[in-house]
Amino acid sequence: MAFDLDYAIELLETNEPVQALGELKKARKKEAQVLFLEGEAHRQLGHFKTALKTYAAALAKADVAEDRMDILLAMSACYRTLGHSAPAYELALETLEMAKELEYDDYEIRAMQEMGMSLRAWGKLEEALELLDAVLAAYVQLKDYAGQSFIHWAKGGIFRLQGHFEEGIFQFKKSITLAKNIGDKINEAYGYCGLAGISRICGKIDDCVKNYKLADKIFRHSQDVFGKAYTHCGMANGLRQQGKYDEALRHYNMADKLYSQIGDQVDLGFVKWGRADVLRRKNKLDLALKDLQEAKILFDNSDEKRGQILTKLSLAQVLYALGCTDEAEAFYDAGVKQARSEKLHTYLESYT
Repeated sequence: MAFDLDYAIELLETNEPVQALGELKKARKKEAQVLFLEGEAHRQLGHFKTALKTYAAALAKADVAEDRMDILLAMSACYRTLGHSAPAYELALETLEMAKELEYDDYEIRAMQEMGMSLRAWGKLEEALELLDAVLAAYVQLKDYAGQSFIHWAKGGIFRLQGHFEEGIFQFKKSITLAKNIGDKINEAYGYCGLAGISRICGKIDDCVKNYKLADKIFRHSQDVFGKAYTHCGMANGLRQQGKYDEALRHYNMADKLYSQIGDQVDLGFVKWGRADVLRRKNKLDLALKDLQEAKILFDNSDEKRGQILTKLSLAQVLYALGCTDEAEAFYDAGVKQARSEKLHTYLESYT
């Protein structure tokens, strides 16, 4: 059968990356656009490293400005998701400069969005908010409801990190409402995950688990491996706080498998940190220490400040229980010092 480019694009727009890859394999020539779409399919599947290689191949062949900017922004999103905020920001900035020079307003907005998201992942929260607010204003003017939903979700995450829980909850609920209104199930599911996560941090554990279950109903019927892993990890965190340790461990183990499958080392670090907390509570201190040591390596190779801080604090607790008091004190002091220097309140999350 002949290759149908429009059909491949349609499959990606309806979140069917496996089918899209099948259609793209029919293409006789691996032109820039075909390679870019292959990268998009891998990104939807959560295969971020594979996506980056495919985007790089597409960029080498792309000679149209719009194609190059699409590829640069996609690469920026991948680097950000993998915990590498600096290269993500630089690629988005390069796109912004190109868009301004060519007077392409739509690409300028998208570049600002990626810059904001990179700053958010980097921990530069006020700068991120400023950019994302500008992007949100543009989406409101354009009546881009999917874009608005995404930005409200992103802002919710920032307010969570700042400890502004009521504002964060409002943002996540706004994101969900917008996604529902346009029938965007995937954005709706991520909205539930965001709402669940902030509910957990401010002690509303039943709401946390309820919202993760709503997300799971959507992701279960999708091909979004990252979304599935994200939900399993979040669900495990909620169940852990409900004291349902064995059930939590099952979800952590599933999240571990899925994040390992797609090579997402940052989120794998959070899985190992959460699972270590369950193991600590079950008095399996040696196993907890092993998970935390692995989490530390994963976080230290990324820009994930909150993960670095949480791991130091948890290592302090486990090492103290194992009788390594001096080492425990050093980790605790380092964790609190880092949190304060980054203007995060992570050391106050010990109850989570």
